[in-house]
Amino acid sequence: MAVFTSLTKDGVRGLLAVFGLSEPLLLEPIASGIENTNYYVDTPEGRWVLTVFERLTREQLPFYLELAEHLGKAGLPVAAPLRTKEGELFSEIAGKPCSIARRLEGESVADVTPAECASMGEVLARMHLAVADFKPFQENLRGPAWWLKTAHLVMPHLDHEAQKLLASEVDYQVNTVFANERFQKIPAGACHCDLFRNNAMIAGHGTDKAHVCGVFDFYFAGCTPFLYDCAVTVNDWCTDYSSPRLALDPAKARAFWDAYIAVRPMQSSERLWWRDMMRAAALRFWLSRLYDYYLPREASLLKPHDPTVYQRILADRLWNVPHLPPPPPVEHLH
Repeated sequence: MAVFTSLTKDGVRGLLAVFGLSEPLLLEPIASGIENTNYYVDTPEGRWVLTVFERLTREQLPFYLELAEHLGKAGLPVAAPLRTKEGELFSEIAGKPCSIARRLEGESVADVTPAECASMGEVLARMHLAVADFKPFQENLRGPAWWLKTAHLVMPHLDHEAQKLLASEVDYQVNTVFANERFQKIPAGACHCDLFRNNAMIAGHGTDKAHVCGVFDFYFAGCTPFLYDCAVTVNDWCTDYSSPRLALDPAKARAFWDAYIAVRPMQSSERLWWRDMMRAAALRFWLSRLYDYYLPREASLLKPHDPTVYQRILADRLWNVPHLPPPPPVEHLH
């Protein structure tokens, strides 16, 4: 949780005018996220989220914002950016780039139900189909090259067993999985890459009408296999956090996959890599949490996530990832 850039109502008036908005009725820092600074902003025109980008450059931003806009135009429930009066996707405040998006309805839910996992699976599959005609390309900046670099930085802070696990998994993912030519041919495209429960909003939580009504925070997005994007989401949404091993909850995982595959059926080539992608997704977030924990940045409201959670998830996924549900039977015409 972090706020790196402090803003005031007086300080944002000029920025709001650039986006065609008027008086700030409310300006409230959002105590979530660890990369960017976010504020809720209410104006007479509506309710918004203002994001100040602390690391992303002006050259990198168009990919993320255009992706969210593209998905919004395709009918997906995403926080699409508001354009300025000049037609730009972002502006600047406090010397940093920033954007404004409409605030999503619904609520952030930690204890999601199988039905809500199913809704997330359906929405994610629709997102993966919708990027078929999305032309911009950017690699996953938290992918293998970043894993190698970050592992080197955090290794001195770990005990011997953690060092062994980290070194072994980085080597396996970089040199055995992501370097494999067959793996490189599985379906891929622009992916969210960070679709945790706290990056989605749910309407009707706990009822028979519960569903994902909003997805936001695309600022780790990149072009990568869709299966990896699924693994990131399943590792968070479908983990049984009461389990000592942090194992997958079978009911939640099955609900997610049944809904996902109903929209975007899996190719047989993808199914071969499922366990490896679950490991890769666990590795990525273990590394980022280690980095934020041992090499934190200055910020108010900063509370890094516990890195041992994803160390335990990785240890479990080495051995306990179930197979994907079988594909639906093919109906033969007579």
